[in-house]
Amino acid sequence: MSISAPKERTMRAKFALVCMLCQSEFAPALTYRCPECQGALEPRYDVSAMVRHDHADPEQVYFDLLPLTSRDFLDSGVTVRTPCRPAPRLGEAISVPGLWIKDESQQPTRTTKDRLASLVTAVLRQFGVKEFVGSSTGNSSTALARAVRMDPTMRARFFCGREFVDNHDIPQDNRTTLSVVDGSYVDASVEARRYAAEEGVHFDAGFFNWARREGLKLAYLEAFDAMDRTPDLVVQAISSGMGVLAAHKGAQEYLAMGELSRMPSFLMVQEESCSPSARGWQEGRTELAEADRIETPRGLATAILLGDASPYYPYLHSIAIATGGAIVSAAREDLLTARRLLSDLEDVDVCYASAAAIAAVRDRAATGQISPDQTVLVNLTGRSRMIDGL
Repeated sequence: MSISAPKERTMRAKFALVCMLCQSEFAPALTYRCPECQGALEPRYDVSAMVRHDHADPEQVYFDLLPLTSRDFLDSGVTVRTPCRPAPRLGEAISVPGLWIKDESQQPTRTTKDRLASLVTAVLRQFGVKEFVGSSTGNSSTALARAVRMDPTMRARFFCGREFVDNHDIPQDNRTTLSVVDGSYVDASVEARRYAAEEGVHFDAGFFNWARREGLKLAYLEAFDAMDRTPDLVVQAISSGMGVLAAHKGAQEYLAMGELSRMPSFLMVQEESCSPSARGWQEGRTELAEADRIETPRGLATAILLGDASPYYPYLHSIAIATGGAIVSAAREDLLTARRLLSDLEDVDVCYASAAAIAAVRDRAATGQISPDQTVLVNLTGRSRMIDGL
């Protein structure tokens, strides 16, 4: 008899993988795309069995809503709980008195990406994988590298475009390696995938890696638990948008559990200089084309400068339609203003991607698209690690 059979039955009992497009269901495996239609997969649970656990680590608190069969797969201290609180002075300044902020800049690597790193490494351990390849514009790979180094048996190789080298903080040795590609984030991802295939190493898969999204979801479960009301609007800056998919899934689970009174609307924000998804939304399209690709993304918000959003846009469009939300962009000068307001009024230092979310809220309040009686939750996804704050 195969010794893996009991573990497979246990995983099937805890969760199944379901395609977000065709709803086909599959047994747990390190598979990220639906074999039937290539749609994104996500874990589904029996949420009626969920219990919050008293623990310092967020992953342990919400273990019942994670795709893990044992707590032992988790490393302690990869993430921390972060504050979610009203922001009255900023709210008054931008005419949104019901403004709440979730400050993910207090994570160990200063961004919410520590949350995805915790789940990615835990899920890999669950399936016996000790080496993988990935890519990012900086935050994800930095967080993953830190998580990898907490497990002496794990190794990872990361790829990035040359312009994003300074966004990374990755030790170079036989445990973690950063390889630089002449080109964009998309080019780096292509090279990472090629390398993984040639070397027979597991490929992280970015947006389509459901473990990433399950980790990012925890920021929102914490936020919902901290709030004394259900938010009317949830706001986050996006590149691929996996954080918004995570937030929406967490809201669905909490709605099914009776923890939320209604589904919030979701507002997704890009910087105007690199906003293919916002442009597609404004033009009423359900898909993006090759002509929407930005070969050399430019802007202040380096964490969200993704030139090719075509594989991800349909999922974001679907969430915006289903929740009465939108995908918008914010101008450079508005990012500068929003970052300064956060610092001056709420004593919060964030990166320009986080500032973009506040800039969009300020703009929509000024145009009457957010009313003063609405409760708005903004996820401030992190702060810059660069000395000049860019």
